[in-house]
Amino acid sequence: MSNSEAINHDLLSNSASQHNDALDTEGLEHIFRWASDMVAEGEDARVKIARERRVRRQVLEVVQKAREQKVLKEASDETAYLQRRVIALLQKMQEVTEENSLLRQITISQYYALDRIPVLEEEIKSLRGMDYEREAAVAERRYLMDALAKLKADRDFLDELLTSAEEENARVARLLSEARAELADLKERKWWHSLYRIFRP
Repeated sequence: MSNSEAINHDLLSNSASQHNDALDTEGLEHIFRWASDMVAEGEDARVKIARERRVRRQVLEVVQKAREQKVLKEASDETAYLQRRVIALLQKMQEVTEENSLLRQITISQYYALDRIPVLEEEIKSLRGMDYEREAAVAERRYLMDALAKLKADRDFLDELLTSAEEENARVARLLSEARAELADLKERKWWHSLYRIFRP
């Protein structure tokens, strides 16, 4: 292809590449001016224009590639952050599950202990009718009452602890659900959607 044919081809394809020139070129004018100054003086104006446009397209391609790499890196960083967050939430969920299992075991053991309360109460009643020495009977009754009060206090404490653990479990489950939703949303978004918004004419 001769020089004149190449010039005519560049001029004819000029309108087809106008959308590429419409990209944001803020901050790149000094590069375009430098490229224009590198064109030798005295050349045909059409040759200079065609060369300037080729240089402009090359610069814009470099800029677009850099922006694509930046968007890809940001998406990769965000995905890694969400993955770390999900792992941390899963670890927290495991800890809460183990704690709940321990609380259930304690509750079961305390249930059997609390099941003895009626027996203790019956023993207290029977002691009242027994013909023991007064001091021994009073001491035994005091012991049983203290044991009963302690068991009731333990039961109240376990009820509060179990309620708190269930609330924490629900909160952690909600956080885990939100993190999974964010991760799923990020995977559904394609990186070229962001590029389209950045570089659309």
